[in-house]
Order: sequence, then C-alpha cells, then structure tokens
Amino acid sequence: MKPQDVHETVIDGARICWRERGSGPCVVLVHGSPISSWSFRLVLSELSDRFRVVAPDLPGFGRSDKPNDGLGFTSISVLLSGFLREVAGDAYALLGHDWGGPIALAAANPEAVTDLILANTTFRPDFAPPRYWLPFTAPYSGEALVVSADLFGRGLPLLLSAARQDRELVDEYRRSTVARGARRTMLRLERQEGWAEVTSTARAWIAERRPRTLLLWGDPDPYFRSDELTWLRKEIPWAELCRLPGGGHFPQEDAPRAFARGLRGFLLRGAASMERSRTLV
Repeated sequence: MKPQDVHETVIDGARICWRERGSGPCVVLVHGSPISSWSFRLVLSELSDRFRVVAPDLPGFGRSDKPNDGLGFTSISVLLSGFLREVAGDAYALLGHDWGGPIALAAANPEAVTDLILANTTFRPDFAPPRYWLPFTAPYSGEALVVSADLFGRGLPLLLSAARQDRELVDEYRRSTVARGARRTMLRLERQEGWAEVTSTARAWIAERRPRTLLLWGDPDPYFRSDELTWLRKEIPWAELCRLPGGGHFPQEDAPRAFARGLRGFLLRGAASMERSRTLV
C-alpha cells in the first residue's frame, strides 16, 4: 500500500496507526491475533471505490504502540473506542475478525453501527480454546512458548497457509511479534483477560439493537470450530451467512477475493436498502 494510506493518532497516550482508503460510507475492519491491519490490504482495495475503509492496528499489534506488559481485552477495547469516536465518527459498518470481534463489539458505539460483520470469531461467554491450544495459555508454558520463544510469530506459516508462499507477508507480520509487549498482549488475549466484560457488553447491545449482520466464515477453522458458528447463528438468528470454503481461520488472507466479494455484496445490499427507504419517506 502507498505510504499516504497509513495514518496515526494518539488516544489516551497510546499511538494507534491505521490504514485508510476511499471515500463514502465508513467501514471499519478490526483484525485479530497475531496479525495486523495489513491482513485487510486487498479488502481496502476492493471496497475503496464505494466506501471509506478504515483498518486500525490494534494497540499491541502492527505499527501501534505495544506496552511492555501487554494489554488484555478491556484495555484494548477502551483504546479502540476512543479511536472509533475520533476517526470513524457517528456512523460506520463494523467488521471484527478473530479476537478483533469481541474487542470491536465492546468498543463500538451501538448507535453508530450501521452494519455488523463477524468473521471467524466469537463472543460466547463460556468459550474455551481447543485442548491442543492449552500449552499456549497455561502458567509457565504460556510465557515460554508465546513470549520467550515467540512461537506465534515463528510459527505463522503453520497458522496461515498463504504465508507459506509469501515471504513479504511473513516479514510484515513478524513486525507484530518482535516487540516483547506484543507477545505479552497475545498471551493476555489467549488467556482471555477481560473476556467476561467484553462479551457481556457485546451480547447486551446486539440483543437490544439487532444490527443488520453478516457472518463471514472461512472453512475449516481449527480454532473457532463449527460449534462457534452454530452458537453465533442462535445468538444472532437474523444474521446472513456467507461461507468461504478453503478460507480457514484467516479468510481475508487464505480466500481474500471471496472474502472481499462477500463483504462488498453485503455492504452494497445494505446501502441499496437504505436508499430505497429514503425515497419512500
């Protein structure tokens, strides 16, 4: 992306960087772990002819500040909330991927969210990771694997199939894990620090506001398995579903064109519906 597409601001003393392209209705894309806003580079290109697309690097990731002690769900969502008020304004479509889902939901002003898109994520209060993931969260082994050994950064090609063929992609994401504060943030998220607070906030406003919603789901996902999609469809029964075969846990990287098409179609249908409503008033 062009250097002029990358911006930065300071929210409550923390520097937050973001990528932005296009003009029109605002769409905010919130990434998960251990990646950054760079994962949405193709989506920004695909949507920028019709929308103003904003993709922040969450605090602790990418080019944003990475406090040495790391950040949990609550701290990140508070900073993102300030960012949304300053940069996104009072009306935006909101997409959250992976841990970016509950963070975005907790950070958003419910009255500002015009459309909601959830991609391979969950905000189920009793969510627990697969058993094979437990060494990454357990005392001592979590610090050793995630913080000291930087296994998430070094093992990215195992997590993300696109990274096996793209050296530039690996190098870009490694910037998110080099700082020790970034790795501590990843560990605190894997340990779900602040989970009860953000999921409670998310469930409350979604049930009350019933936003127009799309579940944009990469298959198969070894982390957020089919049980999470089943739960989301029960929790948000009015949501549309767009499945992305071969998309895996990171569909914006492993099935980027299908991901962008699904998102674009949903947003354009919403825009057309709003326009029809205006003409009838």
